[in-house]
Amino acid sequence: MSNPEQTELPHHREELPRATGVVNRLATTLARDIASGIWKSNQTLPIEPELAHRFGAGRNAVREAVKILAAKGLLRIERRTGTTVRPESCWNLLDAELLEWILPASLDREALLDELTELRAIVEPAVAGLAATHASVLESMRLFEAYDEMESGRDERAMNACINFRELLFEASHNRFLNALAPVFSLLMRSNFEIVTRSGNPVTRNLKEHRQIADALKRRDAESARRAARKLLQKEAADLSTTQKHQRRKSKADFPAS
Repeated sequence: MSNPEQTELPHHREELPRATGVVNRLATTLARDIASGIWKSNQTLPIEPELAHRFGAGRNAVREAVKILAAKGLLRIERRTGTTVRPESCWNLLDAELLEWILPASLDREALLDELTELRAIVEPAVAGLAATHASVLESMRLFEAYDEMESGRDERAMNACINFRELLFEASHNRFLNALAPVFSLLMRSNFEIVTRSGNPVTRNLKEHRQIADALKRRDAESARRAARKLLQKEAADLSTTQKHQRRKSKADFPAS
């Protein structure tokens, strides 16, 4: 005789992706509402049934979405006071998923990206130095493979190869805390690439510095790796700044002040 619980399992497996999709959609929407100031710091969210009605979702999905945002620091759940929005200082801004959710809606988007760029400028040269010290032969080879992909690729393929190059560099540092930052910096790079490519500039304008980093890893030359990484970051920042200034001038020319 078959077990009734066992016969139900396939049904649950089919429902899981859809349920997960609804929860992620709710979490994304709530996160962006908070980031855009619709729900302000220390404000109490509507009760669960009201949120479910507002978003056209089940109460269980709302409950799970709220739990996700609480785990990421956006919300506080208390029995007596309900669910309240926490100050931005409590948000886990080094969570790549959270950043991806809130950046499009954030009132402070440019400042967040600028501060993330500052953090990257502090961290990435040190990562390159550690990678030159600790990278295995296989890790060094994979970095050269990513470089070759950048050199031969175009547009999105080149962009993905460039991001992969950085992620491999962080992995080769053999520092788990630094490696945990790689997805956040990948998100920043993708945002910057979109700005640059919209202006018609190629994604991989700074191949020379990438090659210098890969060569330094092969030689186990930590100082050369740090120096090449600093130079690369400076050139990327200059390219991005020039592109943004050009876009602002173009925007003013297209839409002059009345």
